[in-house]
Amino acid sequence: MEKHFETEVKLACDDINRIRNAGFDLRLKKPRHFEDNWLLDTPDHSLLNQGAALRVRSVEGKGSVTYKGVVEESNGSPVKVREEIESDTSAPERMIELFERLGFRRVFRYQKYRTSYSLTLDGQELEVTFDETPMGEFIEIEGDVNKVLHVLETAGFSSKDSLRQSYPELQASRCEARGVPLEDLVFGP
Repeated sequence: MEKHFETEVKLACDDINRIRNAGFDLRLKKPRHFEDNWLLDTPDHSLLNQGAALRVRSVEGKGSVTYKGVVEESNGSPVKVREEIESDTSAPERMIELFERLGFRRVFRYQKYRTSYSLTLDGQELEVTFDETPMGEFIEIEGDVNKVLHVLETAGFSSKDSLRQSYPELQASRCEARGVPLEDLVFGP
């Protein structure tokens, strides 16, 4: 079976127009919608400890189950590459229940509002998302490494602007800086 790799760059940015203003045509793929995400892990946090993740995402009653592997070494590249296995589900809560029966536990919850776009560059489609989270706004660009880097550079971002951490890792850093245990990243109580 061939492995699928997610290749993306994440940027802290509150203005998706920065991509448009660089001359790129962003086509709306999915309007702004709410996503509720749960990370599951074993009691000894074996996935987290190795840098992997098992996520169940819920969007409007449907969702997906995703395994994200360990981030590959990048030799200083701003682009994050990791194995990704994903499948849609019509019952995300039932999937969480299934994983709990197998010994996994809910370890972290994060929420966001996401707007998805597509951008075609030299005949190849890239996925561009604008995420609104309780800790700020982010742009993610996913696709061919060279195309992603071209968009990044053309829009005036540098490799220093790229965040290699996931939302859970960013939240863990925020909580550590405040001297509190990891808190879920959710809107409201």
